[in-house]
Amino acid sequence: AVGPRLEDLARQDVPVAAWCQACGHHKVLPAGPLLERLDRRTAVAAVARRLSCSACGSRRIETRPHYAGLGVVAGHRWHGE
Repeated sequence: AVGPRLEDLARQDVPVAAWCQACGHHKVLPAGPLLERLDRRTAVAAVARRLSCSACGSRRIETRPHYAGLGVVAGHRWHGE
């Protein structure tokens, strides 16, 4: 299973959560601007391959849908913005 795609998130108005495995920096990215740069059928998990960390420059990024109300995904370090 590929999981949700950018077009699914845009339709549901759900942003993409991205975090750096190297330094723990994270950001919530609206799906709209990502759709302008990437194919609408791109799997949300695959968006990570197109990103680098704005804090440390690492390309060790993970991305997932940022569904409101689910809280922090276990096992990932989130730091204040």
